[in-house]
Amino acid sequence: MPAMLITKSPNNTATAKLMSVPEPTEDEFNLFRKLVQKELGFEWGDDKKYLLYSRVQRRLQKNKLQTFQNYYDFIEREENKSERQYLYNAVTTTKSEFYREKKHFDFLRQNIFPELKKQASSRQQKLRFWSAGCSTGEEPYTLAFEAHDFFDSSLISNGGLRILGSDVNTEVLEAAIQGAYTEEQLSSVPVVFNKRYFNLASDENNPHHLIKTEIQQLIQFRHFNLMSSKYPIATKFQLIFCRNVLYYLQPERREFLISKLVDHLEEGGWLVLGITESGYSIDKMEKHSISIYQKI
Repeated sequence: MPAMLITKSPNNTATAKLMSVPEPTEDEFNLFRKLVQKELGFEWGDDKKYLLYSRVQRRLQKNKLQTFQNYYDFIEREENKSERQYLYNAVTTTKSEFYREKKHFDFLRQNIFPELKKQASSRQQKLRFWSAGCSTGEEPYTLAFEAHDFFDSSLISNGGLRILGSDVNTEVLEAAIQGAYTEEQLSSVPVVFNKRYFNLASDENNPHHLIKTEIQQLIQFRHFNLMSSKYPIATKFQLIFCRNVLYYLQPERREFLISKLVDHLEEGGWLVLGITESGYSIDKMEKHSISIYQKI
């Protein structure tokens, strides 16, 4: 039955009004809790019931469904599998900003980049970085700013530096690919990098700053799920950022993800987790400061 009510406006014109959707029952919430645990690895407590309601009710209205049970049955049908991506987009947390947890980038310039520069010079090695859970792109772009400024142009050019940005959320990836940010979003970017790596868009009705092509071409954005059993990546990386992702996962899924990330690091490669995710002891990894680990 359609979740829509036809009403008459004062001028007697028929208008469509979306009907309200009832909050999920406990049984309905548990269906979705098990689904996101299985597919995304999320640890959902009872407090996430309102999150499900507030973020997903529009999908019920869009598909003219009246209850969360109806929506669950809808996305379980084979012909509606694509709707699951809208669900994943709705329930993932997408907070990001340039130079978030700046201590990591200070450590990068002072310790990691000098070591990688020596290795690249002596071995003619190409640099490969990965921002896993890149959201709207601020993190991989920040990596690109720092690398472009630090390494010689001869090393960066001709494919010498490539950065992968991946996320399970297709909406944030579209924003990352566009590379358009407001003045407020650029508040944490050093002034010199603001001038060097952004162009001011000419649209007066929608003022924003665009990442310059020389930075955009260093990054490839890809959609995939970090909970997949097999990653569509053949590359080994010298540096992986996966910050503020583990926080949302079930304990066994955290272990799974850490193991996968370590497997995709070169020997001597670096793994950077979120500052709140610093309490891990990881096999084959030596812990440095501020939730930074090196493969040994």
